Amino acid sequence: MLELLKNAAKSGKLAHGYLFYGGSRDEMAKTALDFAEYLKTDKFDILHLASVEEKRPAYRQAGISIDQIRDIKKHFNLSTYNSFYKFVIIDGAEFMTQEASDALLKTLEEPMGNAILILIASNPDLLPKTILSRLQEIRFKSASLNKISKDFIVEEHISILKKPLNDIFKYIEKITKDGTDVSITLNSWLFWFRDKLIREEGDSKNNLDIIREIQKTKDLISGTNVNQRLALENLILCINNYSTI
Repeated sequence: MLELLKNAAKSGKLAHGYLFYGGSRDEMAKTALDFAEYLKTDKFDILHLASVEEKRPAYRQAGISIDQIRDIKKHFNLSTYNSFYKFVIIDGAEFMTQEASDALLKTLEEPMGNAILILIASNPDLLPKTILSRLQEIRFKSASLNKISKDFIVEEHISILKKPLNDIFKYIEKITKDGTDVSITLNSWLFWFRDKLIREEGDSKNNLDIIREIQKTKDLISGTNVNQRLALENLILCINNYSTI
């Protein structure tokens, strides 16, 4: 994929925005950084954003915030340090909050000059179509499902989905009462159904609908004072309507 980008640069056909998907996130991020290096972009002219990370890898996805997207506009507005291009790489772009997505769309709608924006997503279907329409898509070779998801899925949180509704509701009551970070559970559910979608098990539309409901619940819990227990119970009812684990 790097050679494809190099050839585009040599022929003067570089796009302002790219979407990298289909490969491992490490591979896609390395390609983005290697491309910036190929274009002789100084490190001060590269902004690499990623989802907020927790202490352990399995809990690291917490979403791309609107403040991180605002940093992009600030970065692009600055003069280059010692480069021709300004680079922004958004790693885990599908985990943007709704506010972040709206802010990014506004940035994409503005003239970008010598700016290059690269979004990296394991599941581009979660990105708004309005953003996708403004990006040139580059598909990497499929990575191993285990390699993509092993850092995100906590098996005990998946096993609870296989229990009767009453047991799941008791579990939700427990984790919301004892102050457990519910994003840990939500992230495991998100990646479980994302893997099901990639494997095309069952109805792919249902799996995609579930992924969207989980992401919507994550955004609701992280961005508002919603009652977490009610939000999670409503999510479980949605999952139960769409799928059987």
